[in-house]
Amino acid sequence: MKLSRILIAVLACTSLLLAQEATAPAPKAAKAKKEACMGTVVSVDAIANTIIVKTKKGDDTISVESSTKIMSGKKEIALGDIKADSKVSVACKTVDGKKVASKITVSAAKVVKTTKKTSESATSTTTTTTTPEPAAPAAEPAK
Repeated sequence: MKLSRILIAVLACTSLLLAQEATAPAPKAAKAKKEACMGTVVSVDAIANTIIVKTKKGDDTISVESSTKIMSGKKEIALGDIKADSKVSVACKTVDGKKVASKITVSAAKVVKTTKKTSESATSTTTTTTTPEPAAPAAEPAK
């Protein structure tokens, strides 16, 4: 009898401990650090979904997810449409030590207007046409 009371008390304590572990909150995942980087595109790899951007601090390799919004002006474009030497602004977060883009904005290429000044000179040209004189009539064939 004494043994059964001890056994019941041990089972009750064990069940209380297990219940507390089940209700304990899970440790929170590390918050993603948000940042922005601006620079010039070195290369784009549409297969690996990465973009390398040259910034003042050096080259940054940034992962691009399928949910990443890529804009050029007001138009949404694909990752493969970004060309090397384009100016970009990337909003990204650091997840597990890797930068992941949430939005990429491609700056529109600067349009350089060039005007050509042409000076027209009043040069006159004279064209001389020589007409050949008519040839002498052919001799009549001998009979």
